[in-house]
Amino acid sequence: MIDFTLNGRACRLPTPAPGTSVLEVLRTSLGQDGTKEGCASGDCGACTIALQGPGHNVSTANACLMPAHQLAGCDLITVEGLADASQAPTLSAVQQALVSTHASQCGFCTPGIAMSLAVLHARHQRQIDQGEVIDARQRDTMIDHALGGNLCRCTGYRPIREAAHRLLQGEFGPACLQDAGDSTAEAHDTAPDDERDTGRFYRPVTLQALLALRAERSDATLIAGGTDLMLEHTQRLRDFPALIDTTQVAALGKIEEGEHAGQAGWWIGAAVSYHQLMPLLREHYPDGAELLTRLGSEQIRHRGTLGGNIGNASPIGDMPPLLIALDAYIQLMSQDNERILKLEDYFLDYKRTQLMPDEIIHSVFLPRPLPNQRLAVHKLSKRRDDDISTLLGVFAWRRDASGRAQHWRVAFGGMAGVPARAPHLEALLTLQALESLTPARLTAQTRQQIEQAVQADFSPLSDVRGSREYRLLAASHLIPRVAQRILNERQTTTSLTPLESLDAYLAQS
Repeated sequence: MIDFTLNGRACRLPTPAPGTSVLEVLRTSLGQDGTKEGCASGDCGACTIALQGPGHNVSTANACLMPAHQLAGCDLITVEGLADASQAPTLSAVQQALVSTHASQCGFCTPGIAMSLAVLHARHQRQIDQGEVIDARQRDTMIDHALGGNLCRCTGYRPIREAAHRLLQGEFGPACLQDAGDSTAEAHDTAPDDERDTGRFYRPVTLQALLALRAERSDATLIAGGTDLMLEHTQRLRDFPALIDTTQVAALGKIEEGEHAGQAGWWIGAAVSYHQLMPLLREHYPDGAELLTRLGSEQIRHRGTLGGNIGNASPIGDMPPLLIALDAYIQLMSQDNERILKLEDYFLDYKRTQLMPDEIIHSVFLPRPLPNQRLAVHKLSKRRDDDISTLLGVFAWRRDASGRAQHWRVAFGGMAGVPARAPHLEALLTLQALESLTPARLTAQTRQQIEQAVQADFSPLSDVRGSREYRLLAASHLIPRVAQRILNERQTTTSLTPLESLDAYLAQS
């Protein structure tokens, strides 16, 4: 049995089969059909729910991608729980805002939008209560991020955004959810003994137990956030023989300062979510933080994990190219052994890695920025929010005493069967005068050299996101943009912001 709370009421659910989603049990077992199924792939947001954690932090999630087993010990809130049932038919502030602005037409997406706005309202209210000053531009950005994972084909979003603005301005009263900030609570055992004994779903709470299970059940699939793995069930109708949940192992959910190979940095646990990782990147690698805002949606970032993004071994995963360019390492662990590899050596071929059947990804080592180190990240996709990369280019370099860009590390995703470095391009950038690579100074000969270097490094495939020719040409065109950015930084006293760097590419595409 699984024990949790649903809209403030204690709830007990018979143990479902591995792969059963929260959305399935809400609609079929619990009678909560306000949560809708739209895409069953985490794109549309119609199934958005709210989860309240041990530290009373509140976050959104896609119910279609969350395994039902992970409800154990959770406080789950659905659209039915927004209004106080004892004061029916009084609506919550969020619902009043949506009604007042006529922000719903067919209504299918509205429950998910209401949940996204409810969590946004709670977080905004916490920030105001803590004395933060939030200006109109910041509020716009918050609304954009909150709604980035919710699709609406009827309204054009104008009335929804109006509802959000009026809601955050306090027009409809206080937030119906409470948020106390990010939780630092340790993982804890919430799975009863009989659930672990089913032989189909395991939720170990210690690293030793996890490694022992991995050795014993190498046929079982590891799961953390499930934002990609659950698609095997919802889209391919695959049944999992067994699942091992890694989210309750405290050692995998931590970010700790440390060192490796003579470098200072951070060991980031494999079960650390993108949301948890964001503050670290924002402080030390702002371009990397900006990339995270384009990785899925808020719902995905609350659940998706660093280890899952790497372990999935997709050639278009967003985090591996960034980490490879930053010279990151990966720690693999089994019951009897431990290995630390350069992340660029971890990937072997399409969906093939160095990970052995009895191993897990324990953590990733991210070095601290070196003196005068710079970073530029360019993600090309068909839409800005909640989309997969057509290609992703990450450029890291250091300025020498004369201000020249040197020590290049360039990595791409979407250009090969694995995320990989571009050695010929790195050599060209090291030898070539930077000014000759800027758009204003780029000659036909230099352009040809860039294209030849990219072609020497990669032989991409054509697929639904882009042809081979498009990827080669687009990757080549990133070089003048990076060169122009470096030149601009030389000529000004302040660096370009990551947002300007990313948006400039999109606006001129």
